[in-house]
Amino acid sequence: MYRSRIALVAAGVLIAGSLVACGSSGGGSSTKGSASSGGSYRVGFDSDLSGPYALNGVGQKDGFQAYFDYINAHGGINGHQVNVTYLDDAADVTRGTANTTQLMTAKKVSVIGGYILSNVCGAAAVLAAKNKVPINCSAVSDDLLHPVQPYVYTARMSQSNEAAPESDLAAQLVTSSAPKVAIIIFASAASVSLQKGLQSIAKNKGWNVVANESIPLNSTDVSSQVAKIVAAKPDVIMGSLFDPLAVSFVRGIRAKSLDAPFIDYDGATYKSGLLGLKDPNFYVLSSTTMDGTGDGAGLTQYRAAIKAGGFEASTPFVNTGYLQALSIGEGLKSCGYPCSGAQLQAALDKQSVDTGGFASGTLGYTPDRHEGLQAVSLYVWDPATSGVKVALKDAAGGNGSS
Repeated sequence: MYRSRIALVAAGVLIAGSLVACGSSGGGSSTKGSASSGGSYRVGFDSDLSGPYALNGVGQKDGFQAYFDYINAHGGINGHQVNVTYLDDAADVTRGTANTTQLMTAKKVSVIGGYILSNVCGAAAVLAAKNKVPINCSAVSDDLLHPVQPYVYTARMSQSNEAAPESDLAAQLVTSSAPKVAIIIFASAASVSLQKGLQSIAKNKGWNVVANESIPLNSTDVSSQVAKIVAAKPDVIMGSLFDPLAVSFVRGIRAKSLDAPFIDYDGATYKSGLLGLKDPNFYVLSSTTMDGTGDGAGLTQYRAAIKAGGFEASTPFVNTGYLQALSIGEGLKSCGYPCSGAQLQAALDKQSVDTGGFASGTLGYTPDRHEGLQAVSLYVWDPATSGVKVALKDAAGGNGSS
């Protein structure tokens, strides 16, 4: 898979120069604090701001911007402002490749965050290695983490390792020792990794997988998958459907009188998913606080940054963008100034950050592990409080491969 991706991206790079201008729509720079670029850290951001995943991509950008605007307003990092350039890839691999090229070669950034679609992250990974510039991807496929690619990171738990927390909760929700399980994903590279992990764990537990469905990228119709899963009559459903596919799917199975719990990955959100459905059998995984509530220094700063930027903590993927920015910002702090991509990569490999209640556990990396978080929590709508409650707290990751 990795060799195929290299060949594909090599072709994309040849035309990147002609597409660079296209990547800047919906973008721009954020440099509150008005330091000159010569005295500033240069950071890039590339994500889907106008395409099929823009609901989450725009929220991701808002969280990323909230962090760095807040940091800049409070003196910057090591006495220097952070200049961020935001570009829109519209979930298109070729456009994302062009944007990455522009950020690394023209803007001379030390690091790039964003990459909400794992397929775009995979394309950018080749350029990251070539230019020695780290990328921090929201979603990343397993072939870039095992073995570790030196310049590819994710601040979240990888999707394949979300299989264990989903399965742990499923085991608590069903009464049978050998339940009937349905799996449903949207077919990104990272979600395919999760699908394989769920299959592996189900096999190891002796569970009966009665349905295993994939929704093509860019598809908005889940009716076929709804019909097949309803017909299979599962006791529990697990997988990865982002908003609004998750909402459509849950409404579809409930309309056909299937009340089985659906345990979803962290592409579904508090505002659009849990709040939109108000379904006590719909569970959503998250590596960070779901709605911004709670205690801790990290949460206090998060709420202050979101408020100062005029954003909402419940907006989809604001928490994910903020988490990426936090990882990058802490890396720059330990790197010093100036900080090249190679220097930042070395600093990130030693990172260990107390998130102060904002995320599950410590955010950090080692040379052999570029997955920022090792635990997640799962949330569900609580009719009693008209809010969310934790269904499973700080569950460890895993994918059944060992």
